[in-house]
Amino acid sequence: MLHRILSREAEDSEKHEALEKLKIGVIGISESSGVSFLTGCLARYLANTGNYRPAVIELGHGSLYDSFGMDKRFAGREFFRFYRALSENQSIRGIRNMDEGINWVLIAPDEEKIDISSELKHRMISQAKGDVILCDFSGFVDQGFRLLQSMDQIIAVIDPLPSRMLKGYETLCSIKILEMRQNDIIYIINKLNKGVNRRQMFDYLKIKRPVTVPLISPEHVYTAEYNCKIPYSMVEIKKVLKEPLSEIISLLNF
Repeated sequence: MLHRILSREAEDSEKHEALEKLKIGVIGISESSGVSFLTGCLARYLANTGNYRPAVIELGHGSLYDSFGMDKRFAGREFFRFYRALSENQSIRGIRNMDEGINWVLIAPDEEKIDISSELKHRMISQAKGDVILCDFSGFVDQGFRLLQSMDQIIAVIDPLPSRMLKGYETLCSIKILEMRQNDIIYIINKLNKGVNRRQMFDYLKIKRPVTVPLISPEHVYTAEYNCKIPYSMVEIKKVLKEPLSEIISLLNF
């Protein structure tokens, strides 16, 4: 009887945790828009508040393992390979890669050739430990945006370089269709700088009230990576990103 009660309490706890998760899909309308960079920084911002337990899940072309120096962060302890486990039909329930208050569900270099189905990716998202699940869709070909549509909210990242906006036009149109259905799209103009013609940019994009993120000095980005730091942990980058990240947080449906 006691075993059944405890089992039922564990199930109720898991259901309650699943209901409390906020799943956020971060997608770029083109390559090199800064999706992974912003996802990692947003996770660190959330962890810093002490109010959230963020998880970062890579669903496409993983790059954060090397960029954030996970081999050094997890030196002397295991970095769990979620993609390998799922491809081998192993359980991932309750497993975490915790560092700096963030659960890192990343693609390790030895997993880059592992391809898992959208169904398994959905399972990875639903079972990830954390209350804010940031899903990095960089380079993920999501047929019909089915997985993206399962998100509670979507962040669309735009590089205002004209050639990249042109290349991402079809993706932007598809995201706008999702916006008509969900009304939960947060648009981010990333890498904004003095060379951007704002009038031409907004005439082309036709989006309302985007969050603008200034261009980060490349020197600071390089310094962060050479020192295996999450960029938002550096004072110079935090000064630039704190306000726009705060604005993004204010737009999320917690």
